[in-house]
Amino acid sequence: MVQNDSSNSGDEGSPPVAAPNPAKGIPLGKYRLVGWGVDTTGRRLIDEICQIAAYSPSSQFSQYIMPFSDLNPSYRRKHSIRVVNTGRYRMLKDMRSNKFVKTKSDVAALTDFLEWLEKVQGDDAHDGIILIYHEIRKASPGMLLEVLRRYNLLERFAKIVKGFANGFNIAQAKCAKTTKSFSLRVMAKVLLNREDEDFSSAVDRARVSYEIAAHLAQGERQDLDEKKPTGTEPEIINFVCPFVNPISAEEDEIAQFKVLLERQNTFRPVFGALLRASRPERQHATHLRRLLAENNINYDKLKQAYEDGAKDGLDKVLKSEVANAKETELSELLDILDCFFDPEKKAVQPKPRYYQNNNNRKPRGTRKSFNKDRNSESTSSPNASSDNATEKTGTESEKEKTVEVQ
Repeated sequence: MVQNDSSNSGDEGSPPVAAPNPAKGIPLGKYRLVGWGVDTTGRRLIDEICQIAAYSPSSQFSQYIMPFSDLNPSYRRKHSIRVVNTGRYRMLKDMRSNKFVKTKSDVAALTDFLEWLEKVQGDDAHDGIILIYHEIRKASPGMLLEVLRRYNLLERFAKIVKGFANGFNIAQAKCAKTTKSFSLRVMAKVLLNREDEDFSSAVDRARVSYEIAAHLAQGERQDLDEKKPTGTEPEIINFVCPFVNPISAEEDEIAQFKVLLERQNTFRPVFGALLRASRPERQHATHLRRLLAENNINYDKLKQAYEDGAKDGLDKVLKSEVANAKETELSELLDILDCFFDPEKKAVQPKPRYYQNNNNRKPRGTRKSFNKDRNSESTSSPNASSDNATEKTGTESEKEKTVEVQ
């Protein structure tokens, strides 16, 4: 379910190598390409969709959804929307325009989305619709399929949509010799010559995802056509079909991902303290825990290995079964597991957080310099007060003279 970003991992001296296509592909046919994007409260499988948008040259769809939970702080900044709770009501607010947006429930919004897809499909694409999106780490298709399954709409959706295509994989395969970054912003700048594009909204991401795929498909044609593509052209469909992951393959990935999560959650007692630490330590602990889960190792297996051979048993299991880990990661895993299972040792704890104490901070020297300037002015003109006094007495004497004359 999660796709690793290896676009920046190559050295500058070595020639770029096209990454393998993780999609299974679909047979050629009469399909319609539709750009698609969602705004979510996070990137976990249990997170919610708060906006769903789709784009085709003839029609567009956009609908906000009121989530039950608040947005993750990072996703709140990413999508520029937040949930406002007034006590009696919960509303969704656009932080760019500072206005509230109209929302629907997730089942109502998904029903409208399916009706729009059926309308857009038409007679020209009787084989189905291909939804194209652009994500470095794939998460949106699984979240959409999960919420469709929750409301028994997955079967209806599978009759309309043939599969999902990730524009990141297409750009990585076709533009590996020209650029090293394949994000949506970079592709829009390089291919579409758009530098100030805003991708905080799902509407803009859906539109640009479609335009990038159509541009790359047009680039492989011998005779270019100035007409705007409609999404059903054979050259575009034939270009995208090898990168499409069908609905059945997405469901298999979700099932495998759930098994991986269950296996990964068995290590919660081992990494519990590290997962409550600072963000870098939390990310590193999650990576170590995922290494064990990806290699079919669970908590019971490591516990049995420690009971049979203590630390040597753990070392044997890690070195023989965790083949995709570095030496430093293996040694760190061994220390964490040995300290956890050995009752005479203390479990590995996160590093203590140090907060800067500002109580003993010296005040700025503005007031001191101000007083110093005042003192310098008084010392530089010692006769200023006497001069003022003489001027005052002079004016008073002149007034007295005028009174006497009158």
